[in-house]
Amino acid sequence: MAVIIQLLSGKGYGDYFYPAISGVAQSHNFYPVSHMKSEEGIAHIALGLGKTVVEGEKTLRFSPRYPKIMPQFSSVQDILTNAQRFFYALRIKNGVEEPKLWKDSNLEKREVDDAEKEFPVRTLASTYVHEEDRIRDTGYIQGPKILTFAQVLKYDIFPLPRLLSDLLELGRKGMGCPIEIEFSVNLSPDKKRKSDFNFLQIRPMVADEERFQVEITSEEFEKAFCRSTQALGNGKNEKIADIVFAKPEDFDTKATVQIAEEIGSINGDLLKEKRPYLLIGPGRWGSADRWLGIPVQWRHISGVGAIIELRNEKLKADPSQGSHFFQNITSLGIHYITVTEGAESEDHFDWEWLNSLPVVQETTFLRHVRLEKPLILKIDGRKSQCVIIGV
Repeated sequence: MAVIIQLLSGKGYGDYFYPAISGVAQSHNFYPVSHMKSEEGIAHIALGLGKTVVEGEKTLRFSPRYPKIMPQFSSVQDILTNAQRFFYALRIKNGVEEPKLWKDSNLEKREVDDAEKEFPVRTLASTYVHEEDRIRDTGYIQGPKILTFAQVLKYDIFPLPRLLSDLLELGRKGMGCPIEIEFSVNLSPDKKRKSDFNFLQIRPMVADEERFQVEITSEEFEKAFCRSTQALGNGKNEKIADIVFAKPEDFDTKATVQIAEEIGSINGDLLKEKRPYLLIGPGRWGSADRWLGIPVQWRHISGVGAIIELRNEKLKADPSQGSHFFQNITSLGIHYITVTEGAESEDHFDWEWLNSLPVVQETTFLRHVRLEKPLILKIDGRKSQCVIIGV
């Protein structure tokens, strides 16, 4: 048996001690969007101690290769909704006299607004200008402070993305498997002194190899009513027996707002029954442009278990892969599948099988069907392949 004592990284700011940035980076990204590739990795960062990241609170998610592509920050409203509002710090002054008496006795959860005059917040935050409904990339003007990490990710005051890319690649090659690392950063207010990057830990990305290595057999490939080569996520789901889909024969791009409300109504009923469902429809889910897809908000689909985005003759928009509510999809591990219909596509969707299922409910534009036994949904995140089988 051994005990390892590790120096806590951070700096003192007034009565508190914390690092400017803490985070976790993984060498495999199960939710690549835009130009991203799975093997280029993903990172989650936050202000303050790493408890925010480890316990799944609000963090900023980005690919080290493409730090400026952040779907959860695609609009001003998205930034205001998804930005980190709280962080953890150690109270080192004017606190409890004997913090060793109980766990976390001098660990405090602080509001970002309470620390707006402290150097890390001023450096990493942007400011919301209400009169303009705009976010400016500086923390040195008046207004609410919003943690965007723009000075690091956009203006490169510290080469965090490049460091993470190099370390993930070296770690993956060295350990011979997907890895994840923990790290922290101390930013220096003195331009004559370099900031510090602290490499805290490296380990295999997933301890449970069975969960990471999802194998899709040729038999499953043939039996599947849905096959996709553009799937986000990884793993197996056998808990979905309900399917809600937009009826192809009735779909009308002029009615996408009404369709979103109809989905919200069915979603509410299924939530009460605690029944996750598969949602299927054409175009970009959650699109801000109602002509490119169904403009659902998260409240409309909060009970969804998996989502299929169809590309066909009616809507040929490029796959959005859920960017509008991407934060919820990734944090909850929701499978997101894009199916391109057509003779030249490797993807496949069996409408005849779907329309043969018993109908639970039907609206103007939607149909809700239910199977006796749950579907088998498998996604191989290494290849972005998915099959869904109706038993």
